[in-house]
Amino acid sequence: MRRLSTVARHARIALPLVAALGLLAASPVAAQERELEQGPAAASIYEIESPLEQAYPEPHVRTPLFPSIQKRIEPLPPFFSDSKLYLRYRTYYFRRDRTNRLVSEAWAMGGSLYYHSGWLKERFAVELETFTSQPVNASDSRDGTLLLRPGQKGYTVLGVANAKLRHGDFTLTGFRQKLDLPYLNQQDNRMTPNTFEAVKFAKERGSLRFSAGYAWRFKGRNDDDFDPLSNRAGVSQDRGAAFADVLWSPGEALHAGVSAFVVPDLLATVYAETHYSMPLTDAVDFRIDAQFTHQQSVGDELIAGSSFETWNLGLRGAASWLGAVARLAFAVTDDDRRIENFYGSNPTYISLMQRSYTRAGEKAALISLSYDLSRLGVEDLSAVANFAQGWNGKVAGERRDSRELDVTVDYRIGRGSLKSLWLRLRGSWHHDQGTPKTATDFRVILRYELPVI
Repeated sequence: MRRLSTVARHARIALPLVAALGLLAASPVAAQERELEQGPAAASIYEIESPLEQAYPEPHVRTPLFPSIQKRIEPLPPFFSDSKLYLRYRTYYFRRDRTNRLVSEAWAMGGSLYYHSGWLKERFAVELETFTSQPVNASDSRDGTLLLRPGQKGYTVLGVANAKLRHGDFTLTGFRQKLDLPYLNQQDNRMTPNTFEAVKFAKERGSLRFSAGYAWRFKGRNDDDFDPLSNRAGVSQDRGAAFADVLWSPGEALHAGVSAFVVPDLLATVYAETHYSMPLTDAVDFRIDAQFTHQQSVGDELIAGSSFETWNLGLRGAASWLGAVARLAFAVTDDDRRIENFYGSNPTYISLMQRSYTRAGEKAALISLSYDLSRLGVEDLSAVANFAQGWNGKVAGERRDSRELDVTVDYRIGRGSLKSLWLRLRGSWHHDQGTPKTATDFRVILRYELPVI
């Protein structure tokens, strides 16, 4: 009863807050979208995870809600007794009103069943995850949300199925798995994530971390099958991607890293980032980040039919004070071609709900403001408002300015039996110069992870 009363009290506070944040449309504010795929906005600069840091997440272990089941399997060998079984529920409402007056809308329900065995003799383990997304209310005339397959059809797919070999800090993972590199990643912002058929060798702990491997097939967010990676780029030939990355973190205040991948006869991408953070006063901390992406065609140049080369440079500063985090960023993209991200979220700092500001020749700026309301005694509630402005991006040979405002409110319980219950409300308003109307995007997402064992 005390938990229910707490939820009710938070709801009474959250509803007026959502309405108040809606008034921020006249106030320019913004943040990086890829960070928000992983969780609510950071409450301090030390909680910000860069695209390469997201490739090496902390181990995720939950206390089982059914200890009687755990107790029964304790006498078994560690391969079975240390197993983890999670039921991950998700329901999602999405509506986008596009500038051409077409509407995409659906309400879907589903999630996944996740299993990770214990380690056999500390050397061998298996990992499985089956995903599903089923329509609750989805009209055929409003397709295009990516919550469901084309035609508003439900789907079920074994998205993760791999074996792992471990020796010390080194792990070799083979077959279906999640990757979280800057340009090869989950893009987990619909019902189910991207996953890859790949082999990956990695060292995921310590001050120097790295991974390398090869991915040959890819399952998109609303797909129920795996296809060659090259198909995602509109190429019929079968090509995979060789990838590698390294991240050096000598301490919490500094890191630097590089990530690269090559799809033969399509393109090569190199991404680099660095960050430095420091306290300014007892209450104020500051962080500065920089990133650079370089892309070019390779081999037979199957994407464009001719050679191309492009780049993007981004700089970002962030400051935090008593639960509030403000960010300011600027980015510029080469005039030759836009930045391509066929295999996941765009890792650039100015990438929001409806689009990334990486068109050819585009210059863009953003400002972001987020706040963790636990400082006001309202546990588990946070909000972020994001605004981006782009100038002179090429669209069909024309130069256009563009702007977007996003508002996100998160209620994510951090303890007790409802730990990981996560309600998210999102709104976005995007306008391209020369278009007759503003594109709007509204989303309601509810997630809950049930740790069975």
